[in-house]
Amino acid sequence: MHDFTEIFCIVDDFFKKFEPIYWQFLKQENKRQRIRQATLSLSEIVAISIYYKTSQVHNFKMFFNLLCQFESKLFKDLPCYKNLITLINQHQLAIHALLYALSQKDESSYLWIDSTPLPVCKNKRIPKGHHALDEIASRGKSTMGWFYGCKLHLLMNQEGEIVNSDLSNGHIADLKKVEDLVNGLSATVYGDRGYISQPLKETLKEQGIDLITYPRKNMRVTLLPFSDEFHLRQRKRIETLIGLLKEKYHLVTSKHRSIAGFLAGVFSSLCAYQLCQKNKPKIHVIKSLAYP
Repeated sequence: MHDFTEIFCIVDDFFKKFEPIYWQFLKQENKRQRIRQATLSLSEIVAISIYYKTSQVHNFKMFFNLLCQFESKLFKDLPCYKNLITLINQHQLAIHALLYALSQKDESSYLWIDSTPLPVCKNKRIPKGHHALDEIASRGKSTMGWFYGCKLHLLMNQEGEIVNSDLSNGHIADLKKVEDLVNGLSATVYGDRGYISQPLKETLKEQGIDLITYPRKNMRVTLLPFSDEFHLRQRKRIETLIGLLKEKYHLVTSKHRSIAGFLAGVFSSLCAYQLCQKNKPKIHVIKSLAYP
């Protein structure tokens, strides 16, 4: 478990500038609903959500009990378990804003793209569905088989940092989210065979994006430059990133009871990775070289 004070300081630095804009936005969007500020600050609410994702505790109620027992001195007035969950879910938009600020919108020349399923229930319960998330979840198929839930689409740079992320229904094809992920960027993007599409490749070429993938078995084999061949082989590093999100930062869970709770959990996991993962899966980049 990471130091809560360290996480809080980083989060609080962001919300010192962003919080006035955030409350103004909420007032404009909810003119008929009165918005009350909680006893906890917005920074504390978001920091607790991220702190939970860095812990080894998979049950939020148990985490809350440990927080009351060992870290209660850090808070003036910690609300009850039910109210804390309500606050985190209510401010999932603030967690998303922090994630957007943490995303590395740099001028990296090389990026890697991939997606992963986020099942919201076990496969044997697929026929019954998940009523709390029926509006955003759907049946999809990945390399591991069928699932019911959503998909997380990620874009990673050579430092192992998340450049951009997006959520979609489970049945949405990976290549339909590529343009949203690379919007405003100019780089060479490496992906698996799920991103093969000549019309998409030509469209991205006009935007300054070069999409590189291995050909399918029934396609004509083209000789790639040595650098592209090398960078394609490093695509497994983004799978390492996804593995860290799932195993270390509790990205996938079937305990969500609302859409807001599901989104808050996903955004908190991504923020926890960006803030707390020290040894990110970096990729050594080489310059473009032709075959001898």
